[in-house]
Amino acid sequence: MKKASIFSKVATDLFWVQLFWAFGFLGIMLAIHVVKVVLAINSDNDIEVYFVSTFVAANIFMLVIGIISSYGLLPHYVSNGVTRKDYFKGATFAAVGLSIALPVITSIVSVIELFILKIFNMSTIFTTTFGERVNMEDDGIVAEIIQSIIIAPYVDPQSNWLLAIFIVILNLLTFYLLGWLIGSAFYRFGVIVGIVFIGISIVLVLLENALLSIGLGLTVPDRFSSYDFSLSIAILGVVVIIFIVLWLIRQLTKRVAIKM
Repeated sequence: MKKASIFSKVATDLFWVQLFWAFGFLGIMLAIHVVKVVLAINSDNDIEVYFVSTFVAANIFMLVIGIISSYGLLPHYVSNGVTRKDYFKGATFAAVGLSIALPVITSIVSVIELFILKIFNMSTIFTTTFGERVNMEDDGIVAEIIQSIIIAPYVDPQSNWLLAIFIVILNLLTFYLLGWLIGSAFYRFGVIVGIVFIGISIVLVLLENALLSIGLGLTVPDRFSSYDFSLSIAILGVVVIIFIVLWLIRQLTKRVAIKM
């Protein structure tokens, strides 16, 4: 019971700390979005809803938070008597919670946004062109890597809100864990091994991207074009990737020396 209470407290603390950071991030994104909405109204241009406009930046945000988890948060908790195992379990639950909270919050804001603009008959400024940008043709491995990191597989929220939120949750959790993995490798072994794990993370991102893209019927590189399976199989594959990353993180952190 005591151990359970320790990791659950770590999970709760980490969730609220990181959610506070997320509110700062979302606040900045909202301010930028409001400016873009005003400009779109005045210039008769199209714009994405808030949920979509935060999609790209949120992946990068989660990657950075994951890195911070290994460099800043792990030493803090371990130096205060929390075991590495309890930190790992607590941080994992916090990551899941944060990955769920972000798209839920942006969805609520988007619903409010649409409601307000519909009152003034201005909701027509919103577009779904982001979904079209996701379905880009294969432009080589470098372009594929950039697209996988910046523009992950995406579902138009206007077609299926629940699926759109769920896919974003998977993307955010994957990026958080990969950031945690990269940070853990750098923290324990230094630059050379850290760079190797960056390469491993890129491969895993490309694999996750391919799985979800195939499952969602999005355009994929030629090397994956012969594959065809359902979304449920794709999601199962992503879950397997997530557990592999968690296992790697655990191996890297369970005996890591804390640097003061």
